[in-house]
Amino acid sequence: MLSLCMKKNIILFLVFFVWGNSMVAQNKSEQLPIVFVHGFLGSGDTYSTQFQRFIANGYLPSQLHVFDWNSVGAKNNTINQLDSFINMVLANTGANRVNLVGHSAGGGVGYGYLNDADRALKVAKYVHIGSSKQTKPAGNNGQISTLNIYSLGDKVVKAGDIPGALNVQQKESDHYEVATSEASFWEMFHFFNPSITNQQKVKIKKQPIIAGKACLMGENTPLANAVVEVYGFSLSRGKRMDEKPIFKFNTDEQGNWGPFKAQAAVAYEFVLKPAGGQRTVHYFHEPFTSDDPLVYLRALPKTGMTALLLNTLPSNDQQSVLAIFSSNRAVIAGRDSLTIDGLNLASETISPASKTAIAHFIFENGDGNSTGNLIPTFKAIPFMNGIDFLLDSNDTKPVYIFYNGKHYNLPKIKSASEGIMVLVLK
Repeated sequence: MLSLCMKKNIILFLVFFVWGNSMVAQNKSEQLPIVFVHGFLGSGDTYSTQFQRFIANGYLPSQLHVFDWNSVGAKNNTINQLDSFINMVLANTGANRVNLVGHSAGGGVGYGYLNDADRALKVAKYVHIGSSKQTKPAGNNGQISTLNIYSLGDKVVKAGDIPGALNVQQKESDHYEVATSEASFWEMFHFFNPSITNQQKVKIKKQPIIAGKACLMGENTPLANAVVEVYGFSLSRGKRMDEKPIFKFNTDEQGNWGPFKAQAAVAYEFVLKPAGGQRTVHYFHEPFTSDDPLVYLRALPKTGMTALLLNTLPSNDQQSVLAIFSSNRAVIAGRDSLTIDGLNLASETISPASKTAIAHFIFENGDGNSTGNLIPTFKAIPFMNGIDFLLDSNDTKPVYIFYNGKHYNLPKIKSASEGIMVLVLK
């Protein structure tokens, strides 16, 4: 007799098999695999929505690959690592070349990779997104067909037209949004597939298939043997739907976990328990409406540059620590609304366009005075804010978050014995 766990794994394998084969029929052209490179402090989930769009328009999941690299450490070996990764993709897919995409600092990695004639032979086309202006298309002689997407709303990099490239200027997208937006997707898709004119939207699924990766924030080191618990969660009540996890996984050597079948109307709490002694992290996700293989769960590193900043997060059972992560675009004053228990996080002081704030860390900084002001240690760091605001873990009333018309309630858990919370906004 098969165990219940084995039966579930067989069923999920068959789901992926049928899903993949159904996409073959749509994949009319011989599309090359795509390798995506994220930017500073990023991870592969930068491209989560773009994966969904490429799959909806005929790509196989096996044709889409993210290269996770340590954007906060020494970059001496990054290009060699990317070369090994591309070699692996070519070997696994049987393709003779890939298409390459680089966002922000990943654009610098892309140009550096293609500046070698032998490496450039492995790439057919290159997309440069929200990255620094260059003097010629990619390639040691500028020989790689290059699409350059940038935005006037990007306040992080000095981008602009690249002579000889196909240049697309957006007006309002912020630095992160230019990589995740639907407009950027269509530019990439038609650049890679100029003969395909049909356009398909991502379809809503009643039971989307969810999987992901556990890694260290910033460094992207995979977390092997971590435990991932999945709970159904009510964002309206701020409580789990059941105290027992509905799924439980151990990550493999590459940090991968899953997959599982989600319910489209259900929000989820993912509890990451690293095996290396890092702090437990509770991730709260809105309901998933389509398959997503890039649900990243990040733990806090104990050493390195990122640790120097995030080690300041309290480990104190008298208060909760919450990070609010905007996964598809920055929170910008005058454009977005974001409040926590009435405190405005989308003010010009906290979230000006120049900050491009993607993550807000909420905690009381230890002086006993909850001011609602910016915490100085975060001021010089791009994309992240620290807010001096007490979330009393002895208060049973949920913390209330309002974001662009949506409402969220989360429990106030003890930051020392229970862990840190992360709300992921879409």
